[in-house]
Amino acid sequence: MEVAVQPKPSVQTWWIAFRPFSFTASVIPAVMGGVIALTMRAQGLVNFEFSVLNFVLCILGCVAIHIVTNLVNDYFDYKTGLDNKENFGALNILVQGALTPKQVATGAFVAFLVAAAIGAYFIIDAKENANILIYLVLFGALSAYFYTAPPLSLKYRGLGDLQVILSFATLMVFGAYFVQAKTFSWLPILYSIPIGLLVDDILHINNLRDIPADKKANISTLAIWLGENGAKKFHYLLSFGAYLALLLLVVFAQLTPFALLALLSLPAAIKLSKEVQALTQPNVDPMIVARAAQVHAQFGALMIVGLIVGIFITF
Repeated sequence: MEVAVQPKPSVQTWWIAFRPFSFTASVIPAVMGGVIALTMRAQGLVNFEFSVLNFVLCILGCVAIHIVTNLVNDYFDYKTGLDNKENFGALNILVQGALTPKQVATGAFVAFLVAAAIGAYFIIDAKENANILIYLVLFGALSAYFYTAPPLSLKYRGLGDLQVILSFATLMVFGAYFVQAKTFSWLPILYSIPIGLLVDDILHINNLRDIPADKKANISTLAIWLGENGAKKFHYLLSFGAYLALLLLVVFAQLTPFALLALLSLPAAIKLSKEVQALTQPNVDPMIVARAAQVHAQFGALMIVGLIVGIFITF
């Protein structure tokens, strides 16, 4: 009796499994943190020599841990039966049968090794300031795994929103700032608030879309707790709260006024909010989540451009 041999996955298959369309959620905070460090140096708040190597490695490390999160998420969503051919989980690479669970677990482990190696380099490079980076690296590793993995399974217990804001905004921005400046400051944490709200909006809209499937699987999410109407209102709080937070940071937290370039993404946010308002179960466009990611990417990219302009133009 011949045993069926699983064909070796192609590069394209792995690329799809990594979900590259979501990488802006890790690239934006990694770039922003480095640019914030340069902004603060231009303002005389910190003094350091900018490292291009650290800047590039930080982006790669953030993307690597993002890949770990995506693969671990797909693995446990498939294992628990949450993702199946009858719901939006059909997009899961395991549900499609393109990869085996063992292959996905191996891919996650390799991506983790890449992220860990970069984290170890930063810890060594920080020297006497290494303690903060040790905590950041440990939190990033545990967060990526336990987002869906038991026994914590943060995503399934309604804690995904908090995890996403911390992992893909607050700590990524601060970490990217710290590997340059190597000194603590609250400003990078404050400046991360707008993109933190918008990155959570991506997850929240995903959970709003998945309310029926999550209820069936006995999963708890903030969207389920709030109900469909309440979840729609919370989307407005996240989306437009980001623009309000940006204004407040300019007025009260020394953020350059050029960061207000991010307001150019407001029409896209308004259009998305109209789609969310019109959303009715079970007829939901699965691409609404991708459009939420586009708003986050536009806002973040424009804010970064504004920060860079502010470095060269001062009032």
